[in-house]
Parts: sequence; C-alpha cells; structure tokens
Amino acid sequence: MIDYRLHVFRQVVEVRSLTKASKALHLSQPAVSKHIKLLEEELRVPLFVRSSTGVVPTDAGTIFLRHVQETEKSRAAVMEKLQAPVGLLTGTLRLGSSMTIASYYLPDVLVGFKAKHAAVKCEVVEGNTDLILGLLLDQRIELGLVEGPCRRREIQVRPFYQDEVIWVAAPFDPLAKVKNPSTKALLERPIISRELGSGTRRVMELALRQQGCSLSRLRIEQELPSTEAIKRMVAAGAGIGYVSRLSVKQELASGQLVEIHCATLQMKRSFSVLIPQGPDPIGIVQAFSKFVTTTTGTPGDSKSRTTSRHC
Repeated sequence: MIDYRLHVFRQVVEVRSLTKASKALHLSQPAVSKHIKLLEEELRVPLFVRSSTGVVPTDAGTIFLRHVQETEKSRAAVMEKLQAPVGLLTGTLRLGSSMTIASYYLPDVLVGFKAKHAAVKCEVVEGNTDLILGLLLDQRIELGLVEGPCRRREIQVRPFYQDEVIWVAAPFDPLAKVKNPSTKALLERPIISRELGSGTRRVMELALRQQGCSLSRLRIEQELPSTEAIKRMVAAGAGIGYVSRLSVKQELASGQLVEIHCATLQMKRSFSVLIPQGPDPIGIVQAFSKFVTTTTGTPGDSKSRTTSRHC
C-alpha cells in the first residue's frame, strides 16, 4: 500500500491540487486526502501546506519527494537489470527534445531505436532549450536532446550531431540576389526571430557578439515559437529569418526560400544529449543515449564524435 501512496504523493506534488490529482488518478478527492494523511501519520511530519496557488510541499515534503524519486529510479534500474540477461528492454523513457530536433531529427531516431527495442515506450516532451533543461533538473524527464548551449555543472553534455543555422529570405527579398551581403546589411533588414530561451536564437546572438555586433541593432520584427511559423512569415516577405539547415531542405529545393550566404556570420552548433551528472546511466537511458551518439545515417549530415563534457 505504501508504494501506491508514494505514487499519490508524487501526483499531488506535480499538479499542486488534490482535485486535479484525484482526476488524474481516477480516485475520489477524499481517497487522495486519506492516502496523504496516512502517509503523514506514518512519517510523523506534515507533507503539504495550502497556499494561494494550491497545495505545496513543506520542507519535509520536498525532502521526501527526493526520496520518492530515488526510489522510483532504483526500482526501474533493478527491473532493467533483471531483464538484461534475456536481452530485453521494457519500460518507458521520459525524453525531452528541443523543437528543431523534435521536428526534423528525432523522428528518424525513434524509428531506428524502436526497431531495436520494440518493447520500450518513449514519452516525448517538446520545448525550447531552457524548458528541457528545467525539466531535466526537476527530474521530470530522464534525458534531454537540445541544440542550444548548456552551462550547468549538474548536467553532462554529449554532442552527437553538427548542425548549421542559416539565414533565409523570400526569393523577392532585397538580399536574395546579393552574393555575399555584409553583417551590416543583414542587420538592416527586419528579422523574424525565435523566442528568448531558444537554442537557435542563442546561436545567432553568439555569432553576432563574436563579430562585435550589439544585439540592440537587431530589428526583431516578430518573435515566434516555431520554425514552421518563421518559414511561413519569411516566405510571405515579412523579413529574413534564421533556421536550421535541416528544417528548410524542401523550401530551398523548391525555391520557396533562398539562403542568404553571409561569409562573416557563420552559425555552427552541436545537437547534444543532456543527462544528469553522476554515474553513467543504465538500462533504457543508457541504450537510447548510446544509440543517438553512435548511430550514423540520420538526416544526411556527418555526426560529431566529440567526447562528453560538462556544461
């Protein structure tokens, strides 16, 4: 019974509401309250307090949450070890992916991984680099795939693919027929940009800083949270944009968009696997991380073989 109470406890922590937890667990609210009360009686400490935003864990509740998370990880690890002798991985991988990877890289990876490990279920959360990093630090996911830089000592970064961010424009844009426009010419055009927190935007801003350009000179016409939306606005002539080369293969081939070749503003980056600092992962997390970082032949470009580093 106590194992199920841990599940109820974690659900209440995640949604910060007894009512929402009861709906998610398909229990009545009194039943959820009873599980929490019995757990508090057993532990002899209050686990939650009410606030204006719902129920929040006490200091003791926060400590107990870490215990629950470690217990769940240990149980999963034991299950995976027991299954290893027969060569079978089963269970669920909670995976976070930044948007460019989720849309243009991850689908092929999932197909290949599922072909080798058909019994594994992958739950994918999509968001920008900052969101994925936060979910990983909060232990809401077990592994992250991002294109943005990471500077957290608690996280290991394992690059696996070398990507290029390029400038694009509509065929009738003033810069479309300029052979090698200057950085100054780019900055004079309205820009359709990714939002703050996006790894793609960080790469663009870093390239500008390396050229000694002030970010205040950027003419951000519109911020958008997706590459597809940026491509559509740029194709309509609203301004120029910057996107992963992976994301515009079809548009460049069809002539819907054209690449702006600015030799002074090269924007390279690595797609990376993020995992928590500590012992090397085992089981499903280990298998997926190894598959991503060693498999060749995914979306067409060469992969980075850079060794792991801290961020």
